[in-house]
Amino acid sequence: MTKSRYFLLSCISFIFGIAIGSFISIQVWVLFLLLGISFVFIYLFGSSKILQIISLSVIFFILGFISVESNKLSENEITTIEKINGRKISLEGKIVQAPSITNGKQKIVISNIKENGLQNELLESGSMIIYLERYPEYNIGDKISFEGKINIPEDFDGFEYKYYLFAQGIYYIEYYPKVELLKEADKDIWFNIASYRKSASEVVKKIYSQPQAGIINAMVLGEKSDLSDETLESFNRTGTRHIIAISGLHMTIIGVLIMYLLLAVGLNRNFAFYLAVLGIGFYVTLVGFPASAVRASVMSVMILLAVKVGRLSSAGIAIIFAGSLMLLLNPNLLRYDTGFQLSFLAVIGIIYIYPKLDFCFRKYSDYLKIKTMFLITISAQIATLPIIINSFGQFSVFSVFANILVLPFVPIVMIGGIISIMAGFVNLLIGQILAVPIWLILSLQLYIINNFAGLEIGFFSFENVSILFGVVYYGILIFVLYFYGIKR
Repeated sequence: MTKSRYFLLSCISFIFGIAIGSFISIQVWVLFLLLGISFVFIYLFGSSKILQIISLSVIFFILGFISVESNKLSENEITTIEKINGRKISLEGKIVQAPSITNGKQKIVISNIKENGLQNELLESGSMIIYLERYPEYNIGDKISFEGKINIPEDFDGFEYKYYLFAQGIYYIEYYPKVELLKEADKDIWFNIASYRKSASEVVKKIYSQPQAGIINAMVLGEKSDLSDETLESFNRTGTRHIIAISGLHMTIIGVLIMYLLLAVGLNRNFAFYLAVLGIGFYVTLVGFPASAVRASVMSVMILLAVKVGRLSSAGIAIIFAGSLMLLLNPNLLRYDTGFQLSFLAVIGIIYIYPKLDFCFRKYSDYLKIKTMFLITISAQIATLPIIINSFGQFSVFSVFANILVLPFVPIVMIGGIISIMAGFVNLLIGQILAVPIWLILSLQLYIINNFAGLEIGFFSFENVSILFGVVYYGILIFVLYFYGIKR
């Protein structure tokens, strides 16, 4: 085996250890004992290639397991969290994320929480979600005091919401507490980005009508507050929700298409790569550097780098290594963060499945990159199918066709949306004129999505999907890809 294969095996074993450790708990001292035994095996049987490979895999598998165990809340910490559940207390803290608006209510994340009479290190070091009325609006960086009943997050509809928030260091929720603004936010870079997003969102509402305005805000600014439940359900039923979400697939498709477009107009590959990366960086800045966007941007840049050097398969090790680093920092992402799961698997699908599909369809021309878009979409959906079924409880066989018809317009909508917003800042009339073609494209996209969403045939709903389904599915998929690789 080459060094790169040893490295890839180590990363995969580490990820697999985190996956198993997310569902099975083993005391840390037992894991360290097994780790020591594995090192002894390498020392005694290092000359045997097979035992060397097995021992190396076991070592990184155990390290993944240890990573999960070391990040789990202890019984004492859980007891501390539960101790103040249901109590009415007065606290103060700082808003650390740009407030979001959902269903007419304001969602705020508070950190640096203090309360003199309460000894709770988790409360002081962690974060809390507060739900408030739509107005008055608050800003990232504002310091507030609030008094209300403190609650532990509760699971719903089979979703482990409590542990999903615990994985992010969010331990409590308060609903509609009494709030007082103590200090307005400093005018730093985060405040300015949040203010620009808010102003840009208002411009969008002035130059676009609904629901097109809500879609532009979601795609360009990452703000979904103006999307109706009916629109969201249509996106869910057609498997096109990723279009309005910050995901690895979304950013990869946009980055790759921008790069292909730049190459098509005559720019050299290096220059096109750097411009595409700058475009991704601009987008991440625009949406305020949320963790999901940063993770997605890392994965998409890896894909762009592979396109730059002309070897898509070479990005596989880099993506798996990047995923391993993210999981090392927060192993809970693998089980509780659907965004990470979809982004990681979609990009892996593009790397390992797309080249094989492209080879199968090599006889067909790639006019306007339609074939590329078609195969990239299928590759991502094959790789993410169990996650989509488990997360959304539904799947449509027509989702591929909906994506094929809608996805090619996404870069046009995003670029045109950004241009119309910038023009709208200068002059609303100019912004409205530039928004007309984008509005027409969005109307066409909505027409396609709504019509596919209305089809009952080929639509399946699922409840209580077993994890065994995912294990069997990915086992078969890996076997097929490996067997196909040997035959080629």
